[in-house]
Amino acid sequence: MEKITQENISKSYPVLIDFDLIRLKGLGDEMPSDEYFELLNKYKNLFGKYLMELLPLEQIDTNMKKSKLNFVPIKEEDKDFYQMTSPLNLDYIYIRNNFYIEKLSKEDLDILRSRENLDDETREFLKRTYLSVINPYDDSRVIFYGPENGKHLCDSTDVVLGIRYDEFVDTELSDAEFQTRFIEQLKLISQIQTVLEIVALEKLGSKLTTIQYNEVSIMQKYSKEK
Repeated sequence: MEKITQENISKSYPVLIDFDLIRLKGLGDEMPSDEYFELLNKYKNLFGKYLMELLPLEQIDTNMKKSKLNFVPIKEEDKDFYQMTSPLNLDYIYIRNNFYIEKLSKEDLDILRSRENLDDETREFLKRTYLSVINPYDDSRVIFYGPENGKHLCDSTDVVLGIRYDEFVDTELSDAEFQTRFIEQLKLISQIQTVLEIVALEKLGSKLTTIQYNEVSIMQKYSKEK
């Protein structure tokens, strides 16, 4: 997992950091401080563990890898910002939300500073705060997690996961074979989306949206050199 830093946060989309709240909470001035990014990465990492505990993400990821439909993982150098910074450490599934820790109260920021492991107190802290932290607004609105089309439109309070794999790796397939496999892949992805939405309502207690990203819909690729 790559950490989110001052240098790479511009790769996130949309960027809706509240600098007034950052200054109010003592987490920076003109720019977020080093502590801001330390706490941001800690929260995202803990939330990733929380999701892995509640949702069958590892099982789904493994089933995709073992599938005869040839879901080829994206190469390390071709991963986008969210794949590179996802704490899930899975081949296909990653967290697509941004995390606005400046929305935490000063008391909750102190709790975050003291948390290191996913114990019962940390679970309760995450359960109580994550809907606010993933939402850049003070109410529920619609938000695009990618290009402005219906595929990427979510409620701002949704937990959003991305699914991405290399669709075009089998160049030896005929057009008909490629189209058949492509349709079967989409059917399985649709089933995965439905399962995760149902389980999330039961286990997480909130709405979850899963978006399939591909080479066309990735806004920016992540590059260590940039």
